[in-house]
Amino acid sequence: MKQYRINLVAFLLAAGSIFPAAAQQTKKFITVSGKIKFPPPAEQQEKFPFLVQKQVGDERITVDTIHLRPDGTYSHKLDVTRPQFYVLNEFEEDRLTIWANKENLRIDFRGIDTALIKYKNPPYVYIDGSEENKLVNELNFISYRNYQTMIQNGHLQYLASTAKNKGLDSAFQDMYAWLGDDMGERVKLLIRMNPNTPVVLYALDFLHPRKDKELIATELDRLIKKYPYLEEAKRKKADILVAEEIARKTGIGATAMNFKQNNVSGKEVQLSDYRGKYVLLDFWASWCGPCRAENPNVLDNYEKYHGKGLEILGVSLDNSKDAWVKAIKDDGLTWEHVSDLKGWKNEIAKEYNIRAVPSNFLIDKSGKIIAVNLRGEELTNKLEEIFGK
Repeated sequence: MKQYRINLVAFLLAAGSIFPAAAQQTKKFITVSGKIKFPPPAEQQEKFPFLVQKQVGDERITVDTIHLRPDGTYSHKLDVTRPQFYVLNEFEEDRLTIWANKENLRIDFRGIDTALIKYKNPPYVYIDGSEENKLVNELNFISYRNYQTMIQNGHLQYLASTAKNKGLDSAFQDMYAWLGDDMGERVKLLIRMNPNTPVVLYALDFLHPRKDKELIATELDRLIKKYPYLEEAKRKKADILVAEEIARKTGIGATAMNFKQNNVSGKEVQLSDYRGKYVLLDFWASWCGPCRAENPNVLDNYEKYHGKGLEILGVSLDNSKDAWVKAIKDDGLTWEHVSDLKGWKNEIAKEYNIRAVPSNFLIDKSGKIIAVNLRGEELTNKLEEIFGK
């Protein structure tokens, strides 16, 4: 009898350790469905499938594929065993972050971009059926409108630059700063208005990582404490620690990290080739409106100071070599350019923690960084300070 009790206790302990865990692992799902108004052709769908992804740092990890019906509709189950964020990558035409928890979601996409000029800025997409995604909708909408305004501002600045109208050029440059600040203030208000949702984590991506460092850190600590299951918040906090280390390596006074990458002809170029000269390390892309608007100013300064010792090394966050080379030619950028054609995954951009373009670093003859993100008159004034008028 004693042995029976021992065996029974052992069984119950084992069951207690297994069954609750199994209960916790019981799968839960919601359904996300909708319609693509203008589905891409079959070739594009095959080359760039409709993917369900997870954002892990700078990488998007694919977890499943959504299959479109002949009429353009779709329906797909998402694992919500724990509430979490997913990214719906709609044939590389649009990418939408959603919060998946209790409610089924309906999301209609426009589909293929039919615009003659593609700004890499897909139309605003609304998430229906979930109160928790209300914050995502609000953030996406104000971001969409803000960027559309920046595109218009960039076009006007480009016209002012090419017309050599420095007054208007400077005014539009100031408008960029105002638009960035305005977006930040709107996001901060939404964070304050929505303290009781883990979706606040998504809002933090719209804040400036340096200017809003304290607010981001405070919100992350609060979210991790209040929602222990929110793995995305823990990863973001770890990513910030890595970014801070990179910032120390790329701040004013630091020695610029050397790198190697191929130019448009396939020849390897490295930053150390420029030691002994002042060099502007310029991160840009052919698809970036603000970059293209700033190019005439950068070109003017290059033509003025190249003879006095200024070099420029452009690093492109392009995916398409044709678009990259065409932009260099169209904008008359006669200095050296490199790219690995990996877009935002450009290895140099990752080393320098580039989160937005245009971005630049002014490096002195000894290889030390002496200024960061100079644009418009700020760039001209700094170069005049070094080389004279």
